[in-house]
Order: sequence, then C-alpha cells, then structure tokens
Amino acid sequence: MKIVIFVLPIALLVAYSQIIVKWRTLGSDGADMQNLRLFARMIKYLSDPVLLSAYVAALLASFVWLYVIEKLSLVVAFPVYIGVTFVLVIFGGWLFLAETINVMRLVSVLLILIGIILGVKN
Repeated sequence: MKIVIFVLPIALLVAYSQIIVKWRTLGSDGADMQNLRLFARMIKYLSDPVLLSAYVAALLASFVWLYVIEKLSLVVAFPVYIGVTFVLVIFGGWLFLAETINVMRLVSVLLILIGIILGVKN
C-alpha cells in the first residue's frame, strides 16, 4: 500500500494534465481548434493559463517521480503508476469530458486494479 501512496500524487498530476489538455484542445472558448492553422493553435495553447497549468502539473509529476524512483523498485513502482493513471484518466474522461465507458473498458479497469493489488503485495 505504501507504493500506491507514493505513486498516487504523480498519477493525479498526470491524469489532471491529460484531462486538461484534452479539454482545452477541444476549443473550450467555443473556437474550433482544428480549423486554426498550426502556428495559431500553438500560440493559443501557449497563452492559455489553464493549459499551462497542465504543463506545470506534468513537469511537477516528473520531479516527484524522481523522488519516488529513488525510494521504490522500478519494476513495482512503474506498473502501479501507469495502472493508477490509466484508471484515473478513464474515470476523469467520463466525469469531466463526457467520454463513454463501455463494458470492455470497465473490465480492463477491474483487471488493472487486480494487477495493482497483486503487484503491491510482497
């Protein structure tokens, strides 16, 4: 369980980052971002304070990961981190972006959670 506690802040930061990036690239201000030229989109992305918070969260997660990987085994910490992040993004996408969760995705979440439980046991 100590592993999950170490990894959870990183997974939360990364999940937040991914959900915010997806939300803001959808054109949160009503603009269709796909119709803007690449340079105009990049300027819009780089000047969006909410999107910048996602970049900061991802960078912070990288620094926290350095601390975690000093303390834990990579072969345990990394799969738990990826699994927890996967679960958070699935439910975050559903909750905040109205993305659908089908039965197969729920089964995959269940299998990942079982894998995390088995993986953290000594």
